[in-house]
Amino acid sequence: MALTKLNYTGQGTIPIASIPTITGAKMPAGSVLQVKQAVLTTSSAAAISGWYDLTGLSVAITPTSTSSKIIVKANVFGAVSNAGWLTAIRILRGSTILSVGTSGSTADNNSTSLAYMAGSTAQGDGKQMTVDILDSPSTTSATTYKVQYYGGNTGVTTYINRISTSGSICTISTITLQEIKG
Repeated sequence: MALTKLNYTGQGTIPIASIPTITGAKMPAGSVLQVKQAVLTTSSAAAISGWYDLTGLSVAITPTSTSSKIIVKANVFGAVSNAGWLTAIRILRGSTILSVGTSGSTADNNSTSLAYMAGSTAQGDGKQMTVDILDSPSTTSATTYKVQYYGGNTGVTTYINRISTSGSICTISTITLQEIKG
C-alpha cells in the first residue's frame, strides 16, 4: 500500500464569515458567561456600630438569562482595635442580605454575617475574611452586589485593608462575580 504525503504549507486562510459565532446560548450549562470585579485599594478606619456599605466594593452584573446563577466571591482584610470585639462582612444583592443565618434574632445580628474575625489579644492582628456563595437572582436586569462590614461599638475602631497598629501595611479587598449558565 502506497503512502501519500500532503504538502500543506500552512498558507491557507479561513474566511471570517466561515467562523461560527459562539454565544452564551450555545454554551453548555455550567459555563462561565461573564466575570465582573471591583477592587478596593485604599484603607480605612472607623469607630462604628452596625452594618455599613464598604464603599468601593460593589459591582453590577446583567445576567443573560433568568436561569443563570451568580457566584459571588469577596475577600476583605479587616482588623479591630480591641480584644473581644469583632468585625464581619456580608453580601447583599440590592437590599437583600444573602445567606442569613437562622440563629440570628434580627437581620442585623452578627450571626447573619458570612465571614467574621474577632479581635485578638495581640495588638495589630488582622485577618482575611472570605465569602464564596452561589446566588440565583432570577432576572435579566442589571443587579448590584455589594459588601457590608460590621462595627460592634463606637468605642472600638474597625480597620479595612490594614492592621490596627500601622497605616503603612495595607492590603486590597475584592468582590468578584461570575455568571454561570443554568
